[in-house]
Amino acid sequence: MAFVADTLNPLRSGAARRGTPMAPATLAALALTGAALLWSGNFLAGRMAADILPPATFSAARWAFALLLLLPFTFREIRANAGALRRRWPLWMAAGVLNIAVFTVLIYAGLAHTSLVNGSIIGSAAPILVGLLGWLMLRERTTARARLALGVSTLGVALIVTRGDIRNLTGLALNPGDLVLFGGISAFALYAVLLKRFPGGLSAAAALAVSIPFGLAALAPFAAIEMAQGGLGTAHAGEAALLIAYTAIFPTIGFVLWARGVAVLGPTRAGQFLQLMPVFGAGLAVGLLGESLHIYHLAGLALVAAGLALRDKRVAA
Repeated sequence: MAFVADTLNPLRSGAARRGTPMAPATLAALALTGAALLWSGNFLAGRMAADILPPATFSAARWAFALLLLLPFTFREIRANAGALRRRWPLWMAAGVLNIAVFTVLIYAGLAHTSLVNGSIIGSAAPILVGLLGWLMLRERTTARARLALGVSTLGVALIVTRGDIRNLTGLALNPGDLVLFGGISAFALYAVLLKRFPGGLSAAAALAVSIPFGLAALAPFAAIEMAQGGLGTAHAGEAALLIAYTAIFPTIGFVLWARGVAVLGPTRAGQFLQLMPVFGAGLAVGLLGESLHIYHLAGLALVAAGLALRDKRVAA
């Protein structure tokens, strides 16, 4: 628990720790790799919960538990910034609705109708969507290389969504789960651009804790409808509890690990570690769920990775 407490401590950077045998950059790389693995586990949990927990109920339970875990580590920072938080409540409301409610629900709903392999690869396109929305909404400067990167990664996602057959697009025979997943990733990208345009001035853990209540308020009516329709039975109560506990604890730690890594390596280099998600996701899907890999999966993954590499090379130049 000492490691978890230190990881969630928003006031102390990894670079400032004394007596650490490894360099800060090495620790940051390990933190980012761990975040990618834990987030891939979130996708796995969402796929496993498809027949056990309805998406809004699952999301609400997960984030309520996560809030209880975060508050002991973030309460003092939140209280110290209470005045600024009250003045900027619309920002935190938007962050909560987009990230906590819309993103999570659409991810879990989409995973109920598609494979974990598909979800992992589509999810890895998030940095490209963030770049596109940043250009459209913030008028961020872009180059021919950046536009090429967007096109290549978009082609990779399209290859997955159409299952490698353009006739599925012309005949509108698309997998609805893939489209819902893409909608969830788009909501997350919009959330990321929003925070980039209006930075909240809080640590990653505190910002997440502040936004969760707004997301829970948005989720509540949908979760209530699911419960009224008998969406949460007792037949799989033990499995449901384990899935909720996992998604509340480990992906939340992954979020903070990610923020710690970004603080050391910067967002551009950190973004490259998202390319590990489809690798971890495919391994989990094949090893634990028995899913199959197809040629279009590998081709789509290669295109998404190539687009990310093009974008990162541009930024580093």
